[in-house]
Amino acid sequence: MTEPNVPSDAAIRKKMEKLIPKVDLETITTKQFIVMLAQKMGRADLSSRKKFIKTSLTEILDEMADDEESTDDEESEEDTEEEVEPPPKKKRKGGSGGLSAVKEISDELSEFLGKGKQMARTEVVKALWEYIKQNDLQNPNDRREIMLDEKMRNLFHCEKFTMFTMNKYVGAHIHPFTKVNLNELSENSKKKKQEAAEKRAKNDKKKQKKPRKVGTCAPFRLSPELASVVGKDILPRPQVTQALWVYIKKQGLQNPEDKREIICDDILRPIMGGNDKVTIFSMNKHISPHMLEKVDRSEYIHEEKSGEESQDDERQDEDSATGSDEDTDSD
Repeated sequence: MTEPNVPSDAAIRKKMEKLIPKVDLETITTKQFIVMLAQKMGRADLSSRKKFIKTSLTEILDEMADDEESTDDEESEEDTEEEVEPPPKKKRKGGSGGLSAVKEISDELSEFLGKGKQMARTEVVKALWEYIKQNDLQNPNDRREIMLDEKMRNLFHCEKFTMFTMNKYVGAHIHPFTKVNLNELSENSKKKKQEAAEKRAKNDKKKQKKPRKVGTCAPFRLSPELASVVGKDILPRPQVTQALWVYIKKQGLQNPEDKREIICDDILRPIMGGNDKVTIFSMNKHISPHMLEKVDRSEYIHEEKSGEESQDDERQDEDSATGSDEDTDSD
């Protein structure tokens, strides 16, 4: 049951996925990240959700790394595919339409332009721009704004308009002589806005990720250095992270004064880019170069563990994600 004034786990996770790519993972601490997250969520009280947040951090960093690798693979596959020529566009039947359709214009506009009573909107706009430029009517401080002279003021009944609103004023002088309404979008703008909203909704739906089941992540062939620590030559990324934390805990490599910091021993140092110490944030970045290549899933068999071992692993995962034991929660 969600506590009062505390966002749901799903809401916290969603906000974290948006925030993590924007922070400097090399310098930010877990405490600073939680404070920033709370501010982004309307200064919510996240003190009771620290362990969930810290566990989610490792999961999200793992997923981000997997996504980058998947994207690289997809791009390389696309590059190898033969180029297919797009089908020829169908020609529209009938005469010209839309903005290029010739329509009746008002007597006032016809007199102003001196080109007759039948014109296409494109021709009208082109002629108006020629007049605007010849008479230097653009605002020198903002060229998008047109400062109307006396002749144009008598035609459009306003002091100025922008290149964006000009079409609405022009529309009042072209059949069906729609009255100027700056508060309402044109039909074309409405259509574009609707199409943009549908495209965003479609993209948002694509971005929604289904939770991965254990053992379904792609396995990788590991470097000899990494394999010597995790004990296997082939593992998926989540299992690599888990095995590294087992080693870190077993060897007592967490800084006792700040358990989010890992002190690298002689075995861990080559994996972590030669650094003497890393953080739980930057550790994932150093793992990637040691995951040499994706292999077929048939080369890796996920080992199901007994209930007691699974509970131990869950406790281990929670501790590894927090980067500390109970004293971290007091940060």
